Amino acid sequence: MDREHGMMEAVIVEDSELARFELEHQLRNHPGVTVVGHAGDVEAAIALIESSAPDLVFLDIDLPGGNAFDVLERLTRVPRIVFTTAFDAHALKAFAYNTVDYLLKPIEPQRLAQTMGKLAGVLSATPARRAMDSPLFIKDGDHCFLVKPRDVRLIEAVGNYSRVHFQNQSPLLYRPLGAIEAQLPPERFFRANRQHIVNLDHVEQVAPWSNGGLMLTLRGGFEIEVSRRQGVRFRDALSL
Repeated sequence: MDREHGMMEAVIVEDSELARFELEHQLRNHPGVTVVGHAGDVEAAIALIESSAPDLVFLDIDLPGGNAFDVLERLTRVPRIVFTTAFDAHALKAFAYNTVDYLLKPIEPQRLAQTMGKLAGVLSATPARRAMDSPLFIKDGDHCFLVKPRDVRLIEAVGNYSRVHFQNQSPLLYRPLGAIEAQLPPERFFRANRQHIVNLDHVEQVAPWSNGGLMLTLRGGFEIEVSRRQGVRFRDALSL
């Protein structure tokens, strides 16, 4: 985001040149956003989003070379996403936990205005709040999830992969724990041990444990052991 001018930077991923032109034309009526690039297929979309790091992506679901989920799965950082699609059911059926907006094509100006109004509030928040709202994309079998970090209570290592626990879901993310840790806001997520990262906002109880360590109880009943060394860092993080 251009903080000096309060401007959201957006890219449009759409294989139809006419649809790209129409959406960009409509966005000119929203002075809080500027379009910084276009892409028409999966590979071009990934390259553009990674290089420009936009605040927002208007993402068509069906693309040459794959689909929107192929794009999201390969991004290092997932920006705020608004799906665009001609098929209502298609827009929602892949999401067991849907935290994003979507627009049906042809896009109606009033519906776009609603979306932009909602996004303006999210993207103008403080940097820490934005970090907690920037979603993680998880594709587990036939289900896809866009999960806000603030909703994640626990991430645990499963071999070279990681299991993400949020609400009543626990899908597998095909990335190692260290790679996920680098994407999370360090002031809210704590590496309790080699196997677990916990969201400090979801810690309900802290109790002394063996050898000077701690036992954390999280929402949902999870109990996570913290070593003596990490216990010192934990107390510092919470100013205990």
